[in-house]
Amino acid sequence: MTTEHSNSADRMQELGGSGFEIADGQPDIKGWDVKDTAGNQIGEVEELIFDTQTRKVLYIIVDLDDNKLELDGGEVLVPIGLATLDEKEDEVVLAELTAQKLGALPRYEKGKITPATESQIRITFTGLAAAVAPGAATYQSHPEGFYEHEHFNDDRFYGSRATSGVESIPVIEEDISISKKQVQTGGVRLTSRIVERPVQESIALKTETVHVDRMPVDRAVTSSELDTFQERTIELTEHAEVPLVSKVAMVTEDVSLTKQVVERDEVINDTVRSTKVEVENLDLKDQRLPDKEELS
Repeated sequence: MTTEHSNSADRMQELGGSGFEIADGQPDIKGWDVKDTAGNQIGEVEELIFDTQTRKVLYIIVDLDDNKLELDGGEVLVPIGLATLDEKEDEVVLAELTAQKLGALPRYEKGKITPATESQIRITFTGLAAAVAPGAATYQSHPEGFYEHEHFNDDRFYGSRATSGVESIPVIEEDISISKKQVQTGGVRLTSRIVERPVQESIALKTETVHVDRMPVDRAVTSSELDTFQERTIELTEHAEVPLVSKVAMVTEDVSLTKQVVERDEVINDTVRSTKVEVENLDLKDQRLPDKEELS
């Protein structure tokens, strides 16, 4: 069973000038760089192609001019399911495509999107010729469920974004974690140095002095004195005491450092934040409908 799509050119339209616009909360990627996963410049997003019946974006028009992969210039259609967004860098990343496949795509001509063109695009990326019914060169319709292929699944393209245009508020709760770290609060340093102090002590010292005593005598010489009546010399040595100073080192005290650990309990007071979502019903009776329709 097939679904007629002979009017694909009317059904597939460029977003610009169509009267439709990107849904609120979704980025307008026109003008964004298109790169591969290695960061090579492939091209630039020229426009988006959407289905006027389902109001779904199906293709990205990629301008291959000034690419870094030595591809021929021109514009090609890339199914939205084969791309992902990097909103931090304002880039579209083609993760599964190769330069050879991009170069083999038919060049896009405005208003000339036919079932045969779309089938050729699919064959280029899947390599499965069986995806096209016999007589593909002239075939005028798509097999049923053609647009249900993963190539048109925009969940991957928008990633964590809601593809239905629904906006959400994340509920965030903070948790508190209390740990300990050691900080220096003070200390004691021991430093030794040598000091001198004067010491005064008294000591009694002896000094010897030899005196010569002469005493006049008038008596007879004894025999013993006659024995000494000859030349002789006698002497008597003098001595004196002098002070001797010696020092003895004695340990009088030991000074050392020790630590004493004292534990204490401390109560920590802080706050944690969480998201509270309030639900409020809006009265839309007095509000005007938007001038433009939005794509989902």
